[in-house]
Amino acid sequence: MSKEKMLEYDKLAEEHFELKKKYDREKDKEKSKYHKEQFEKYDMLAFKELQKLNLNISELYNEQVSKESTRAKRVTRYYHYRLHKTATLQEKERWAIDIIKMALQRASKPVVSCSFGIDSVVTLYLTRKALEELGRDPSDIQVVWCDTLNEFPEVRLFAKQLEKEWNLNLLIQRPKKPLKKIIEEHGGVDSSYFFARKGDRRNGQPLSEKCCGVLKHEPMKRAIKENDWDLQINGVRADESTTRLRACLRDGEYFYSVAEWKAFSCRPISWWTEKDVWDYVEQEKIPYASMYDNNLIQEYPDDIEKIIHTYENKLKAVHIDIEKLREKQLGNVNRKQALVLKNIKGFKLFTPRVGCLACPIPVKYGYLQFIRIYYPKVFNAMIYNLGYGKALLEMIPKEVKEEIEFILGIDLNEENAHEFIKDILEAKPCVFDKF
Repeated sequence: MSKEKMLEYDKLAEEHFELKKKYDREKDKEKSKYHKEQFEKYDMLAFKELQKLNLNISELYNEQVSKESTRAKRVTRYYHYRLHKTATLQEKERWAIDIIKMALQRASKPVVSCSFGIDSVVTLYLTRKALEELGRDPSDIQVVWCDTLNEFPEVRLFAKQLEKEWNLNLLIQRPKKPLKKIIEEHGGVDSSYFFARKGDRRNGQPLSEKCCGVLKHEPMKRAIKENDWDLQINGVRADESTTRLRACLRDGEYFYSVAEWKAFSCRPISWWTEKDVWDYVEQEKIPYASMYDNNLIQEYPDDIEKIIHTYENKLKAVHIDIEKLREKQLGNVNRKQALVLKNIKGFKLFTPRVGCLACPIPVKYGYLQFIRIYYPKVFNAMIYNLGYGKALLEMIPKEVKEEIEFILGIDLNEENAHEFIKDILEAKPCVFDKF
């Protein structure tokens, strides 16, 4: 009886949610407020009924998701979201393996989408565990990697090593055009390349979206069409961004992708935090690309002594060099250390992600400082060969521009600035570090 009651409450919650949206559009605050309260009431009642049932959520996904009914009920999609903050890592592992097993048992041609970033590798590891529990060869699944042609060298090396060590059935998919060609066809780089919001069409499709489309999305769509996969397993996590949180709540951990994949999609680590991922890597001794140990401390808090005194036990637990930290001489930390420092007010860190080395999107977060220090040849290629330097010089703050003019004894303007890029970087190498 509880199951029927749960579904009835869920249906009522959905009805009130839609009515709330309707009255929001009509700007009727009183009716919107009423339906919001009713939605929250029935939504919570549905959740409590599901708790009483003590079901494995993968069973509900299996019952509720099909090509016709592409998403599970709200109560199912939101269940692990409501519990994830208090769930143990062991519980999250069990959730993930169970949902992968369910998805695999329904599929005839599954694939794991793997960038060889840490989330993808953990997802692949969990998939291999699921296959073992099903009595199948852990290498008995295809793995697809979309190589943008601009990958970190450590990722390329790691991909080769893991392919061999785990005996991966790896398909490498590549774009039809290189980044430089995409930029040239667009007419070059301007400020919008670095700061345009995704989806902003006021001046046409942003170059950054064109790059992602050609380098990542088109090759993957081509791979889907050529291979006819019916299940795609990936390492998307909700806490990576607001956009991904909304997507995970909208779609759940298992759904049918009508628009993009035209296949079932499984997101087993949707509700894992970054800390969960790295704790699991440590627990299971999962290998990862060495670039994850290059995390740059960009800013220190002013009250460093007070910080050390307050957080000393946490800092020692991850083996941070306290003396170097006290002297503000610690520049590079590993990922576990970075996660601790990121949660202490006053520290600013750049923690790298896998993907296109020349990606413009993280520039506003200090990416060029990271690239300049760890990959100087790539930095030069971005600044000179791809034209990033000319566009970025037009965006430097007025006080920085005046400082450069004073140091070099020149008068910078839009017409001549690019002629002095080399001189500017020699005089002030950090000119593109912050925006």
